[in-house]
Amino acid sequence: MGLFHHLDVRVMWSDTDPAGIVWFGVFFRYFEHAEEDLYRRLGGDRTALLRRLNIFMPRTALQAGFRSPARLGDEVSVGIGISAITERRIAFTFDVQERATGRLICDASYRVACVDATTFATRPFPDEVVALLTPAVAAP
Repeated sequence: MGLFHHLDVRVMWSDTDPAGIVWFGVFFRYFEHAEEDLYRRLGGDRTALLRRLNIFMPRTALQAGFRSPARLGDEVSVGIGISAITERRIAFTFDVQERATGRLICDASYRVACVDATTFATRPFPDEVVALLTPAVAAP
């Protein structure tokens, strides 16, 4: 699937284990960075948006497949897109590829829900969030 946006990352020492391989948990930080960058690319600041709308968007499901290792010094591209938006869920999809070769390192997805920031009660996504993110929805 062609993803909507790519964020380039250079694998740093702090990203790797003693063997110089990216530790699996670091990929989830890469995904968060790509998501943050996606909001900016679409014209919004996620933190300001969440505060203004008095909502949080917790992750409710995560799936990842690790295909090949990323190593210290590698330049990787983190692709992000949205596979679905419903009233109460947004599904983000990701891939991580080596920039020079296109080698697939990881593919993943996670879903986010919408909750009231005061009560933590679930609620529908505000129209403003849906309108902002809709351009990143992948064509079927």
